[in-house]
Amino acid sequence: SVGHPELCSRPCLYFAMGSCEKGESCEYCHMAHSKRPVHLDKRHREMLRSMPPLEWAALVLPILQSKVEAVDDSVETQAMLGCIAAQCGMPIGSVSSWMPQCSQRTLILTL
Repeated sequence: SVGHPELCSRPCLYFAMGSCEKGESCEYCHMAHSKRPVHLDKRHREMLRSMPPLEWAALVLPILQSKVEAVDDSVETQAMLGCIAAQCGMPIGSVSSWMPQCSQRTLILTL
């Protein structure tokens, strides 16, 4: 359950029932989750697929930054995030103008 609750994928259904045989090698979280994880609906998945790569990066980088910083705020982590942003050619925190604000807000909440 490394990174719980910010970075864990989702809860282990077998652990919740008391029968996870994988133990620490299980890829799912063995800690309590307050709610079911939100998933992208078909419209949002299609919107992400059709976005130009730089616009996709502008949307995802700030989310990635906040999730990573919640777990590790070291200088090395900041440097790595800076390198990713530089490879995409944009500063972290820039706002995507490609999609309407309401759709952007929904995607950000889901991601």
